[in-house]
Formats: sequence, structure tokens, C-alpha cells
Amino acid sequence: MAEKPPLPRFILEEAQKWITRVIFAGVAMSLVYLLSPLRDRLTLIWHGPDRLAEISDKLDQLSQDVMRATGEDRVIQEVAGLSYVREPVYQGDPITLSLVVRRTRTGAACTLISRTAIFTDEANIASAGPAQKPARQVGSNETPLRLRMDVPPQVAPGRVTVYLSLEFDCAGRAVYDATRPVAFMLLRKPG
Repeated sequence: MAEKPPLPRFILEEAQKWITRVIFAGVAMSLVYLLSPLRDRLTLIWHGPDRLAEISDKLDQLSQDVMRATGEDRVIQEVAGLSYVREPVYQGDPITLSLVVRRTRTGAACTLISRTAIFTDEANIASAGPAQKPARQVGSNETPLRLRMDVPPQVAPGRVTVYLSLEFDCAGRAVYDATRPVAFMLLRKPG
């Protein structure tokens, strides 16, 4: 049998060795990919930007929910339990509304333009008092306010609630906010 020249035989043997090595390496890499957490990690890396955008959206929503829950999405925030109307209040007399408010971070750059007292009687009929310009602006510290307002004559005696409808100018944009309703008894004028 004729013997092959040494150079082509050497090249053929080396090619067979390299093909065998590549096949074994491919099988080993496939097993590592399938049987280790590497597959999951590569999948996460591949889909990472989409997941990061999804997490970012969820964090934005969570931040907005927290701001809404704490009242930081509003322009002003009232201190709960410190708002009241000095009683007794008789028809035709002004009321004195006491409340404690502070400016939130959202409303830090806003300016109060006007406030309107909205009165609601037992018949659930709302009546607006006159719009008033503010005497001063509220800062970021808790500020006690004592406001005197006239009750519209059409408000019926009995249990009445009052809240302030507030108009702010926030960087050239009109923003509206309101205080919490405060209840009081409106009594008939004696005699």
C-alpha cells in the first residue's frame, strides 16, 4: 500500500484533532449552558434593558403613590386634627376658621393668588363666599392661620361644612388645591 506523503497526512491528522476538540468543547459548553445558572444569567442580561425600564416605571409609580399618600403631591398640606371653626356661629355673623398648613416641596415655587370659602349646609347645597386675596404666603414650616369669613346668607342653619378652594400660580400655570372640610353648627340668630 502506498504511503501518503508526510505533510498532507500531518495536516489531515491535525484537522481531525481540531475538529474533535471543537466538538468536545461545543458539547461541554452546551452542557454548562443547560445545566448551570449561566443560561438564566445570560437570559437576564439579554432582557436586562427591558427589565430595567420596567423597574424604573414601577419606581416612578411607587414614588407618585407615596407622594399622594403623604400629601406631597399637593401644593399645601394641612396638619390633621388642628382645623376647626370657633363656635358658636350665628346666622349673619362671620366665622373664624383656624387651621395649620405648610407648603409642600411640590408647591414650594407656587404663589397663592386667591382663596374662596365653600360652605355646604345640611341639604348638601354648596354656596361660595367671595374670593379673597391672601394677606400672606405660607412657608414650608407648619403655619397656624386664623381666617375670618362671612357665611353666605343662603346657607341654612344646622350642620355646615366649610373648605377653602385655593388658586395658585406655579411657574405661570394655574394650579388648584383645597383644604379639608371643617364642620360647625350654624345657629339661628337669637331674638
